[in-house]
Amino acid sequence: MSWKAVLTAYDAHLADDGRIVRKGKTLGVVIKEQKNRLRIESVAGSLLASGPIEPRTVERFVESFWYWKKECH
Repeated sequence: MSWKAVLTAYDAHLADDGRIVRKGKTLGVVIKEQKNRLRIESVAGSLLASGPIEPRTVERFVESFWYWKKECH
């Protein structure tokens, strides 16, 4: 599973501009790949998290930053 696809487990997805969208609401957080790392930044450019380009990087961020839980489908 790609790091982008892991967002669907939280009922979220990545918009074309790299921002996270959840339940119809576009959030002020951007995820991008840079120098073989994932950078999770605020839209203002502040670094919120970084890690390897793997699904667990995104999972750890959304669960610790927003306390999201995976949706049961």
